[in-house]
Amino acid sequence: MCRLLFGIVFLKKADSTHDRVVKREEGEKLAKEFGVPFMETSAKSGLNVELAFIAVAKELKHRTMKEPDEPKFQLQEYVDKEMRVAGCCRS
Repeated sequence: MCRLLFGIVFLKKADSTHDRVVKREEGEKLAKEFGVPFMETSAKSGLNVELAFIAVAKELKHRTMKEPDEPKFQLQEYVDKEMRVAGCCRS
């Protein structure tokens, strides 16, 4: 299943290829079309679950506490950086 939530496309059930409804390539394409980060997640294995919650929380915090002249929170850069630091996957 694929969800767009707070500017991130989440592809759920990353641990189970036979239960997938949406292919990784389709999720990546959708994220690219919307200009938002793409992330595969799995509640079962914990893959990227913490990163997903932190990224959404940071985005929400920035939206509510941002000063008018403050630069926009770079969600895509944050997700990309965190995924590079952890390799391909986080659990």
